[in-house]
Amino acid sequence: MTYINERLKNKVSKDIFLNIWRKKKIIIPLVLILALAIGLYVYIVKQRNKVYVKYAVENTIEIDSSIATEYKEFQGGILRYSTDGISFYKGGKEIFNKAIQMPTPVIDVNGDYIAMAERSSTEINLFDKKGSQKNITATHSIVGLAVSEKGVVAAILDDGAANYIEIYDKEGAKLVSGRTVLEGDGYPISISLSEDATKLAASYLAVSEGQTQSKVVFYNYSSVGENEVDRIVGGFNQYKNTIVPVVKFINNNTVIAVGDDMFSIYSIDQKPKLRYEESFDNRVETVFYSSRYIGIVFDSNDQTYSHVLKVYDKNGKIVFVKSLDFNYSDIHFAGENVVLNDSVHCIMYSFKGKERFNGNFDKNIVKLIPISDDKYILVSDNTIEELKLK
Repeated sequence: MTYINERLKNKVSKDIFLNIWRKKKIIIPLVLILALAIGLYVYIVKQRNKVYVKYAVENTIEIDSSIATEYKEFQGGILRYSTDGISFYKGGKEIFNKAIQMPTPVIDVNGDYIAMAERSSTEINLFDKKGSQKNITATHSIVGLAVSEKGVVAAILDDGAANYIEIYDKEGAKLVSGRTVLEGDGYPISISLSEDATKLAASYLAVSEGQTQSKVVFYNYSSVGENEVDRIVGGFNQYKNTIVPVVKFINNNTVIAVGDDMFSIYSIDQKPKLRYEESFDNRVETVFYSSRYIGIVFDSNDQTYSHVLKVYDKNGKIVFVKSLDFNYSDIHFAGENVVLNDSVHCIMYSFKGKERFNGNFDKNIVKLIPISDDKYILVSDNTIEELKLK
């Protein structure tokens, strides 16, 4: 009997031990995962609030500054274009350089693609991130361009009597052509393609009863728009006294339309809906955006500061407001930060209003482009430098 009791006790002890061990095998990984998650969160918060006081130059490329040149961020590097051609630099290297004579170039950049054309010509040059080039021939003179992440190109064309919006695939085949006239439809002044190239937004300068006004029109080239006249799935004409020079897909289903004294946010999955709209008492001076945020800078009537900055999320919620007394030449988002610069000075604010960097560079700033909150590309008079804030 004693022997049986001992065996029972041993079995119970063993079962208890096994149960504890099984629980430990579950609990220990959970504790480790939780500790890693907390550590990662603390690191991210710390990085978001980090204040930078200096910078280091990581890469430098010498450039010829004798020709007037424009710059755009592209694929984490910088695109340089002028009347003589286009080049792309990244990681301290020249990725490609193409010689093209374009006295008045028009350009759009999206995803892996660059669409570029000489204004009033009929030739569109489509480049990918490796520099491979495809030439697309439009049917009329080119006024404006938009390119999607997939390399689909939309062009505003003019034949002298009417305007057209035509869309081409990346091989140059024409997918869509639509004609507009000023007295009826209006003159298209801005177009934008969705990421998947199935939707297009256009801002028109229209004439109604002798008065000019803007309207925003949406097209859908998927099966949703098949039964709609000219593929038009929605139009908005509330811009009675406002010209809308900016219409832009900031992501696949969100469009912003910005006038000189108001702006709108539209959602368009299949057909457009007005998500948010606001009118302003003061003139809009600058508009900038990312896939998540819209920044608008206004003139100020207050003598103590010259500008007011407002940052909205894609639903129209204000996430940051800042009075500015800084005559910036350029302004960008860097994640959840705003970066401003003039010819020598740079300031970065977080959306919480914290000043994360405030400093001078030792050379003239032609262009300053944030790649992240601590990595920048600085174009000076004769160099392109990749910088890291510290």
